[in-house]
Amino acid sequence: MKAKEELIEHMVGCSKIHGLDDISSKIMAILYLEPKELSLEELSIKSKYSLSGISTAMKYLEQLEMVKRLKKPHSKKAYFFMEKDTLKMFLEFLIKQQEKIILPTIKKLPGIIKKFEKEESKEELKIIKDYLRQIKAYEKINKNTISMIKKEQNSYKS
Repeated sequence: MKAKEELIEHMVGCSKIHGLDDISSKIMAILYLEPKELSLEELSIKSKYSLSGISTAMKYLEQLEMVKRLKKPHSKKAYFFMEKDTLKMFLEFLIKQQEKIILPTIKKLPGIIKKFEKEESKEELKIIKDYLRQIKAYEKINKNTISMIKKEQNSYKS
């Protein structure tokens, strides 16, 4: 097996562990290793999957913000690109999680807990309070991880 094929196979396996299907995993591996953007047709040829399968998978990967769609001047074709800096991708994921999930949850749960204290069972109240404590702990971990990644990025940019 050639080195590139072996790496693609490894990357597909890693992506599948994170819940992606075969076609999405293969597309991501191909795009990650490709220095330039690729069209749907090129992805179909390189992956050996059908154009319709590639198109469906690309819509899903775009929703996950794993790939970026580009338009070239004077072309009707859509082209796709994947960020090569994995630390940057992970940092963007953590920041988005912090802003869209963690902080809104920490803000909203105290009001919900007050309603639970009046309306619901003690067992459910305990579960919700524990959930808030866990989310606050996760916020600290997330902030520390974001700081560590930024520090690491600065060290290799120097």
